[in-house]
Amino acid sequence: MADVSLDTHTSAGIASAVMSALLTGTGTVVEKVALQRLPEIHARHFWAMLRTLCASPQWLWGCACLLGGLLCQGLALSLAPISVAQPIFASGIVLLLVLSHFVLHDRLRPVEWFALATIVVALVLLGLSIDTRVDHAGGPARLAYLLLAAIPTSAVGLAVFLVADRAHRSRSRIRQLRGPLFGVAAGLLYGVAGLGLKSAATFVQRWGLVGSIPHLVTSPDLYVLAVTMATGLVLFQTGLQRCSASVVSPVNIVTSTSYVIAVGTVLFNEHLPTSAGHLGLRIAGFAGVVVGLVTLAVAGGLADKRAAGADEPGQTVTSGDEVDHLKFSR
Repeated sequence: MADVSLDTHTSAGIASAVMSALLTGTGTVVEKVALQRLPEIHARHFWAMLRTLCASPQWLWGCACLLGGLLCQGLALSLAPISVAQPIFASGIVLLLVLSHFVLHDRLRPVEWFALATIVVALVLLGLSIDTRVDHAGGPARLAYLLLAAIPTSAVGLAVFLVADRAHRSRSRIRQLRGPLFGVAAGLLYGVAGLGLKSAATFVQRWGLVGSIPHLVTSPDLYVLAVTMATGLVLFQTGLQRCSASVVSPVNIVTSTSYVIAVGTVLFNEHLPTSAGHLGLRIAGFAGVVVGLVTLAVAGGLADKRAAGADEPGQTVTSGDEVDHLKFSR
């Protein structure tokens, strides 16, 4: 009976993770469409940025989808292990690109279809890797260990963002890495938020959805989640407006997913499958998701370079801001 209950919890966690991926992919596309119609925003002018975003009903709808995805993600992490749930969250990029194809008229090239197929196959492998004997959500982590991981990671993320923000003034190769750098910066903050979300999910795991509320509001874990999630959102929105979402979003997802799995599995004392077959499928599934996302980011970056060169035939594009406005155009 214990195995049946454990299997039911894991299955419910996978279903919640899938719903989170669907809501996140949809919300990102809706926000991207809204951002294209808004004046330029910047993290250094936070209140002006907030007023601009909140004045857009379309952006608010996208934000609501992302918040719904966040709630589903928290529920999934309370039911399923990190190494199963996180790659499923990352698969939201599949829906994002399919929607961008139809909504934003972004033509998908063969290499991108290959990357999407790789991610889908990887998700199948992850499903086959489930071992009900060991696959269960981990317990709470010590606050000191959580902060030990969160503080330096957040500092690195903010430093990377500053480099990306100033990269358009540089004549060096760093300017070409502006999109990936924005993705890494937001991904590190979202990764820390993922640890906070997992920690908050352990309260739900112990006391239930309603019973956990008094414990959550008095726990520092909730505020680690809130601060890092809000900061990551600001960094991601800035990068999303200035660079191609087909670059920023995959890099962001790879960074946050890899970070949460690597750090969270240890921090929350979770275990990988013990049998060689299940372990091999788990590793292959995660590797497939990463390979697919990296392929999408590289393909998007190459497409942006070609688009920048073809934007004005016979002229050299010297302004970093001019290149940044070629978002989603190929």
